[in-house]
Amino acid sequence: MKKLLLAGALVFTGIVSAKTFPFTTSCGTVIQVNGDGMGSMTYDQVIKTLKLMNGVVCGTTNVSIIIYQH
Repeated sequence: MKKLLLAGALVFTGIVSAKTFPFTTSCGTVIQVNGDGMGSMTYDQVIKTLKLMNGVVCGTTNVSIIIYQH
C-alpha cells in the first residue's frame, strides 16, 4: 500500500515540469512538486495535499506546512 501511495505521489509531482517548486518534507527529503494542478486549488487544499505527500514520504501527516510566496 505504501508503494502505491509513493507511486501516486511521484505521478502527482511529475518528473519534469516548467512549473515545479521544491517541497522539503519534515524528514528532510526534497520533492519537486508540479504546480500546474495546484492553480485551481484553494490554499487549504494545497496544504492538505502537501501534508499527504509528507505522509507518504515521512510517515506522518501531523506537520505544519509553511508556504513562502514571493
